[in-house]
Amino acid sequence: MAPGFRARPLRMHVTALALALLVPALLIIGLIAQRWVQAEQARMEERTATLNAHAVEQIDRFLSGQVAMLQALATSPALEAGDFARFDRQARELLNLQGTNIVLRDLDGRQRVNTRLPWGAPLPGAVLPHDRAVRETGLPAISDFLTGTTTGKPLVVVTVPVLREGAPAYLLNASLPAALFGEILRQAGVTAPYSGSVTDRAGTIIGRSVDTESAAGRPLPGFDAVTGTTGRWSGRNLSGIPVFGTHHRSGLSGWTVTIGIEQAALRAPFVTSVLVLAPVILGLGLIALVASLLVGRRILLAKALLSQAADDLSRGILLASPVTPIREVNEVGAVLAQTSATLHRQADALRESNADLEARIAARTGELVEKKALLDATLANMDQGVLLIDAAGLVRLCNERAIDLLGLPPGSRQGGRTLADLVAWQRASGEFGDARPERETWLKLRGDLLGAPPVYERTRPNGTVLEVRTVRLAEGGAIRTFSDVTERKRRELAVLEANRVAEAARCQAEAAQAQAEAASAAKTEFLATMSHEIRTPLNGVIGYAELLLRDATLSPAQGRSAGRIQEAGQALLTVVNDVLDFSKIEAGQIDLDPQPFAPAALADTAVSIVRTAADAKRLVLSVEAEATLAPRLVGDPDRLRQVLLNLLNNAIKFTPAGGVSLRLASTPLAGGRHVLQVAVSDTGIGIPAERLGRLFQRFSQVDGSIQRRFGGTGLGLAISRRLIETMGGEIGVESRPGRGSTFWFTVPLADGPDEATARPRPEAPPLERPARILLVEDSPINQDIARAILERRGHRVTVVGDGAEAISAVQTNAHDLVLMDVQMPGMDGLTATRHIRELGAPAGRLPIVALTANVLPQQVAQFRAAGMDDHVGKPFRPDELLATVERWSAARAAAA
Repeated sequence: MAPGFRARPLRMHVTALALALLVPALLIIGLIAQRWVQAEQARMEERTATLNAHAVEQIDRFLSGQVAMLQALATSPALEAGDFARFDRQARELLNLQGTNIVLRDLDGRQRVNTRLPWGAPLPGAVLPHDRAVRETGLPAISDFLTGTTTGKPLVVVTVPVLREGAPAYLLNASLPAALFGEILRQAGVTAPYSGSVTDRAGTIIGRSVDTESAAGRPLPGFDAVTGTTGRWSGRNLSGIPVFGTHHRSGLSGWTVTIGIEQAALRAPFVTSVLVLAPVILGLGLIALVASLLVGRRILLAKALLSQAADDLSRGILLASPVTPIREVNEVGAVLAQTSATLHRQADALRESNADLEARIAARTGELVEKKALLDATLANMDQGVLLIDAAGLVRLCNERAIDLLGLPPGSRQGGRTLADLVAWQRASGEFGDARPERETWLKLRGDLLGAPPVYERTRPNGTVLEVRTVRLAEGGAIRTFSDVTERKRRELAVLEANRVAEAARCQAEAAQAQAEAASAAKTEFLATMSHEIRTPLNGVIGYAELLLRDATLSPAQGRSAGRIQEAGQALLTVVNDVLDFSKIEAGQIDLDPQPFAPAALADTAVSIVRTAADAKRLVLSVEAEATLAPRLVGDPDRLRQVLLNLLNNAIKFTPAGGVSLRLASTPLAGGRHVLQVAVSDTGIGIPAERLGRLFQRFSQVDGSIQRRFGGTGLGLAISRRLIETMGGEIGVESRPGRGSTFWFTVPLADGPDEATARPRPEAPPLERPARILLVEDSPINQDIARAILERRGHRVTVVGDGAEAISAVQTNAHDLVLMDVQMPGMDGLTATRHIRELGAPAGRLPIVALTANVLPQQVAQFRAAGMDDHVGKPFRPDELLATVERWSAARAAAA
């Protein structure tokens, strides 16, 4: 036993073992509890940031709506006519928020209209801090916190200029009560244990989710520490309670929305875990203590029996197997008893073995002599050099191959020389001339020359590469072998070079693939956003034009104007559809819609659309149709109009003076077909001959200066070429710099029936049963259009503004069909659909049709995955909408 070592009782070891098992278990329980607490706190902190972003979005959306309302009022004909009384009535009709007030002021602050006061009452003058910025920029502005001069209540003001000939003539503003923004925070989900505040750019509180009346106008604690657009902070709220919070600055108003949660709520999971784990840990400790006492008592009894058996064994006494409560101790006792009997038998056998061993030693000596001779022959003929060095450093064995590989003197085979002598001889003969200690670590060895790495390589002066292996012997010394690996190294270097080239090629391929995937994802996101943002207002243009065309009270001139609007809207929709799905055009998957049309009327429509742009530049715009032009042809008029508009717009854009002419002709072919020939000529800037080849490439223009001077993406001519080629035609250009250009195309088309014999548009069959339709749409424009179309057909329509109202409506009243918009404030259409599908029958099985500007295939797939049955894209055609409604309502009636 080592000096100072102190033995411990077995009982203490048993107790230590119990603790060693208990402590890790307690640590694991503690770690799990800690992770749970951290996860709960992180979830609550993330919830705070999410609420903050949502609240900013709701406030920005509300303010944008107020700006849009004021901008719409600013274009009122009553203002154009100076009829302020009529404008006052219009403004009062638009008020839909409690406490909101609309004021029309002169640029010097004198009020013309104030909806808070009766018409005709004396109006005060007022100049707001941001009036100057609105007058100078001509842009809308949103104020900081203000106190109303009339009511004395806290409010904010949204101001837009009323422009006349490009300059502000009046200032139109809406006063919004500060309490309204506290209500918006609560509607955005900022409820206990969370609280939120809306502050202006100076840090003054505008609204608060709780107690707005007392908080409005007070500075936000810690506002000076709020930096950046978003972030996190810790401090105290207006009540002095410690909170954790996040802030988010609005890009529209410059206001800051802060959301906080009390620190006590964050610590609640920790307190809960302590209360649960404390009894568990105490109980485990008591169990471990009792178990260690019981087990220790049994082990001590078994230990005493084993000690007695060991003492008897040491005296040579035959043992009997002990009997204890522990099976393992009984097994050890049995082994000791067997060992005792075996030792007695072995003592007798040992004497017999000693005599036999001496005889075997003599025989073995003869065998070793024979094996030594065999070993010498092997060493002399093996391909590796071998050195055997003893513990004193003497070389006991050196074969011929070692002498050849190392360049040693011939007498080295006899042995007797030290390894140090051989190394010194090699150094003196220049064997290590090219070696450097910084590369060859074995050159630094002093004293123990066998301390080199077990395996290393070195290159001899003659270029031979040697692999040196050293095996240390247990009794001292070593065996060192030398192998010629010159050829193997050459092959390894060749393989490494090939691998390097392959790896470089793989990295380039992966980089190219990642770049392509990123570009594809960006393109998809761009297409989805642009599809919704362009189609939504376009639905209003086309829809209202359709309603006007169905109005029998319109004069012929008004009817023609409405028709022009509808045709222009359809032309724009065709362009939007193709540009937003340009990948489909590139793949040659363009869908054509052949139908009879009049080429002359098509040209007249296209010219009427661009005539305003030509008149603005004082250009002469003319149409020439040859007498032989076919009156009616069969083709896709929307695609042809798209190409015509592109060529006409380009001609007007690149012609500073002079005129633009459109010429149409046709040449008859066999089989009742014609070749339609169209040419657009201008007196514009012209195109150099060397740059003509770039015009019909995508994203390409004549040069970079063209794009800077005239704008555009360079997609128009590329799309036109794909459309004409899909129709089986050709497109080209002839141009001279400074003399103008002529763009032409030819398309083979079938002869069309006369207009008098053309099949009339079929009338809709009588409506057997009006459908009860729930229209879920947040846009008043889209509500008016869809409702007018459906009610004209005879259907009964109920309109709600968001998803939450839709869920309530399907549970309150019976409906046959739901027309669901997707992007709405509050609850969106997808979420509302999922909630409706979770309702019980019959509301949960209502047919739901998506009525949205989102039309990309992946978006439609998301609608169906959420539980929608069908899809109608905006802008929609009335016949398409009615056919879808009546198909699903008829199926609903049949199922009932």
